[in-house]
Amino acid sequence: MTSSPLWERFEALVQDDGAGALIALRLSGAGTHFLAKGAAGEPVLLLRAGKRRVPRIPLGLHHMQVEFDIDCTVRDTAVDGAVTPVSATFCRAACDPGIPGLHPLFVHALAGAVESFPAELSSSEVDRFFDDTVELFRAFTAPARTSVLGLWGELFLIAASPCRNTLLSGWHVSPDQAFDFAFPNACVEVKTTARHNRQHEFAMTQLRGAHLPVFVASIVAERSDAGESVFDLASVIQEGLTPANHAKLWRLVAESLGGDAEGAADLRFLWTAAANSLRFYAAASLPAPEVPNAAAPCISAVRFSLDLDRAPTLEPLAEFEVWQALK
Repeated sequence: MTSSPLWERFEALVQDDGAGALIALRLSGAGTHFLAKGAAGEPVLLLRAGKRRVPRIPLGLHHMQVEFDIDCTVRDTAVDGAVTPVSATFCRAACDPGIPGLHPLFVHALAGAVESFPAELSSSEVDRFFDDTVELFRAFTAPARTSVLGLWGELFLIAASPCRNTLLSGWHVSPDQAFDFAFPNACVEVKTTARHNRQHEFAMTQLRGAHLPVFVASIVAERSDAGESVFDLASVIQEGLTPANHAKLWRLVAESLGGDAEGAADLRFLWTAAANSLRFYAAASLPAPEVPNAAAPCISAVRFSLDLDRAPTLEPLAEFEVWQALK
């Protein structure tokens, strides 16, 4: 796998030299919104919008600046290499040039959402979009909710599945939930390790006592600069998602990474290694410590480490069985 086409097209853009109109690429959808590269290489989103009756002051967000009612001309880079000037009123949003680790998220989360936009946004539509964006970027000031490796495993499972919208709908919105994915008919818990054996940490409640069938997805990840980051996986997943799931995807990526987002783009793991290692198990078939009934009322929050490679007579499930159970 490689970087997404949108990111590759952005990287190929010429930086703004301050001498004239921005060179920009026309985004899919209505074809009236653009992505450009600023003077320091930062991504700049230009949303075509109607003039406001009441001007709105610029927004100085954490890691992003937003200006409204900007009359400007962009040089549209067509597929055949021709450059066409386009003059219009835009809302201009620029990512912080000093945090390049956030640039992929900005490009995919914001520019990737444009596909469902009308040709010209109203003031209320612009405000609604950036209200959501404020919340998205505010997440980067909070502590991380999970490790980058753990998030990578969850995203890989979604990306590798034949039912991405289904998995996105069931993806947990809080780290306090017992399982990574919850559905009406079953639950899925993803365990990812960068060690060479399948040693995972479990809570007792993940393997015993659930009212629904629980599937454990075990992934052995291999780190490599030639691999995919969490942003690469999310950009693959977003293709074909409903607008609601697109927003949920990037919101949960941002909330999961928190302040670790800047370095997350440099932590990469191989897709092929993860795909070859992926195994599904029925949680009820995995060994777990036995708590005597007499002691159960006074024992809680039991956690333990389990090496699945050394578990006796353990047979993985066929992937199609799991996907079928989630539908």
